[in-house]
Amino acid sequence: MKKKLLILLVLAIIVLVVAAAVLLNRPYKPISFVADGEIFSATVDNGNTLILDLDNDSKNREWSITQAPECFTSDFSTVTENCSEFHIIALHDGKGVMEFQCVLDDGTVEDYELTLSISRHQKTYLQIDSVSFEKTAVR
Repeated sequence: MKKKLLILLVLAIIVLVVAAAVLLNRPYKPISFVADGEIFSATVDNGNTLILDLDNDSKNREWSITQAPECFTSDFSTVTENCSEFHIIALHDGKGVMEFQCVLDDGTVEDYELTLSISRHQKTYLQIDSVSFEKTAVR
């Protein structure tokens, strides 16, 4: 009886080890998605990179980043004329808010917040899970 129990226990351990190895070694598949709003479009490509396209069709807006969190960054800080594309790169996991300012030709200033939720997979890969872009103030 002890021998059968020992064999079953060893088989159960082998099955658990194989299942754990399969789960831990599964290939990383980055999520890509698009979040659209009234004045923005955000496209996540390859999981950890976001292209934020802000409305600037009439060329009367100047967009700039006024505050950046530690968990993501942009390779642009100010965008003028007809270019309105910010590249946002995830640096760490967590939730962060990047503050934007939009100055119109008439001097009106609008404040916006880009909020990203970033998770980490297999201790290596960063994944942007959610995106929101909302107006917070008009001055």
